[in-house]
Amino acid sequence: MTTIKLTELQWGEIYTRIAREYSHKPSVLMLREVGRRELGYTVRRHRWWDTEIDEYREEIHLDFDDPAWATQFRLKHL
Repeated sequence: MTTIKLTELQWGEIYTRIAREYSHKPSVLMLREVGRRELGYTVRRHRWWDTEIDEYREEIHLDFDDPAWATQFRLKHL
């Protein structure tokens, strides 16, 4: 499994572009299985305690089953 890690800001911008692109098919962003089938990844929020700044940090992790989908995502969105 390939994982791409994004900040909240990066994910917000990408999410907006994807929402525009799939405006005719809103279930792509609402349902986990539809998103996996159409976009090739599932989204999860990862939260951990950062000891350097003594607070929680949060990232968006996109989990890809196929590395080719991850490469396509990087070329298109990053």
